[in-house]
Amino acid sequence: MTISDWQGISSPFRELLLMDTSPVALTCREKRDVTEQLKAQGGKVRICRAVLDASGGKEVVICRKNNACFGAVWHLGFQKLQDPEVRRMTKQFVVEGEKLFSSHDALENLLMQMEDVPDNAHNCFYLSPLETTRFEPQLVIFNVNPDQACRLLTFVTFLDGHMPQIKIGGPTCRMAIIYPLLTGEVNLSFYDYTARRLCHVPDDKLIISIPAAKIPLIIDSIDKCTAGTAKIEYPQEFREFLQRRTKVASKK
Repeated sequence: MTISDWQGISSPFRELLLMDTSPVALTCREKRDVTEQLKAQGGKVRICRAVLDASGGKEVVICRKNNACFGAVWHLGFQKLQDPEVRRMTKQFVVEGEKLFSSHDALENLLMQMEDVPDNAHNCFYLSPLETTRFEPQLVIFNVNPDQACRLLTFVTFLDGHMPQIKIGGPTCRMAIIYPLLTGEVNLSFYDYTARRLCHVPDDKLIISIPAAKIPLIIDSIDKCTAGTAKIEYPQEFREFLQRRTKVASKK
């Protein structure tokens, strides 16, 4: 698919799902690919805020130098937490400051279930509305309500019957971006609660992250699946089967 093909996919999704924001195109790029955008952008960026801003129409680039979230330094792979003291203090803040886990053991249990993060120290994450993306996306991220999320997940299982291996318990950047990028899995994130509060995420919004390879297949399925425009039908053979069952039941 060309860049214009990707840009053209946005409207069908927005019209079909009655979305009030755009699907977000996300790709991990070398810094040289987005140098001009970084210079023009200025300021610090939170990745969870960037997802919301991109769905609202902005082009956003986030890298190690302009990242504003301490947790994202680690979760996006900008820097490894190799210093034992930094690791200890980070975990202390998550447990005792953010109060997102009952104990350090509970936090460790979660971390053990997460895939290793690739080294992105020299890379950037580029996010934009899908209709204006300058690069072929690796992920398409949808800020949606539960009904829209249900329809997107229905499309995903419609393709091959395989249920996505959903992981929802971790930080937004790790679960909405890194996990689907690494595994090719569709994922659902409610945003982590700190992100919801700091970024004022609307009460009805959650994230569905879909690897780009699945998007053309979903578009081709719109007129075939009832999550799209297809209508529920009762084949004649099935109608006759129901009628026979009804007659048998009535005689009992």
